[in-house]
Amino acid sequence: MSDHYQSRYAGLNTNQRFLIANQLAADYHLDVSQVLFTYLKVAEPILAKQTHTKQISEATQKQIDEQFEQTLLKLSHTKE
Repeated sequence: MSDHYQSRYAGLNTNQRFLIANQLAADYHLDVSQVLFTYLKVAEPILAKQTHTKQISEATQKQIDEQFEQTLLKLSHTKE
């Protein structure tokens, strides 16, 4: 078993972002644009604090994921 963090959302940083955003939108009953915009709004300030590397560290990705998931849950509850 690997000790590495396995991000559910790291694919949003790749060319698979629309496929993943479509699935997340269905899961959280949101629009795809809400999912993508929310990810950018969550990730940008966190990534701005990271040293200037092209690779996102596991710790940084985990921080993005935790905040992104919390935000998605809040958004999906406001639609109910």
